Amino acid sequence: MPDVEIPSEAKDRGQKLVGLTIAILAVLLAVVSSLGNQEDNEKIVSEVKSSNHYAWYQAKRIREAMNDLAVEQMQLGLLSGNATQEHRDKVSALTKRYSEKNKEYKVENADIQKKAGDFMKQGELSGKKGDRFDLAEVFLQIAVVLCSVSLLTDLRLFFRIGVVVSIIGVAIGITAFSVKLPAEEIKASPKAGSAAPITVAV
Repeated sequence: MPDVEIPSEAKDRGQKLVGLTIAILAVLLAVVSSLGNQEDNEKIVSEVKSSNHYAWYQAKRIREAMNDLAVEQMQLGLLSGNATQEHRDKVSALTKRYSEKNKEYKVENADIQKKAGDFMKQGELSGKKGDRFDLAEVFLQIAVVLCSVSLLTDLRLFFRIGVVVSIIGVAIGITAFSVKLPAEEIKASPKAGSAAPITVAV
């Protein structure tokens, strides 16, 4: 049986198609990699912001506790019976001042805690998106390798498999844009730490 010879023009066309496919995959790979890095950076920034807000929240809770403790100490000092009217008036004024300040802290802490939770959720969302982009990047890298093998060996099977793998990678990358967090709200309940020396400064 005579050998079937493939025309050189057909080979050239096939190689050009594979080469063009590899170039397109390289562009897609660069885009997906860039998006993945962007989401990873966004995750880090959001986590840092969340941590900073929780630290700020803790600091205000500690100051609130210190103010309450200072008020209690002043009230206990009045129980000795030796306090003058002037001293009682000063204690009353300071007590009112600390109480008003603590009311401000409570309002501020509610806002700070909400922002900290928002940053935490944003970080989690970016992390999930980044994972999708990373997975898509893996599939695209495999597709590039398979197409390169096809170019070197002239085996169309590797090219077909590479195209299928690349489609899967692109599909995974597209799904990253639709990733959302569960509907349940993340409940953050930081507890105030114990404060050391009580020197109240309002």
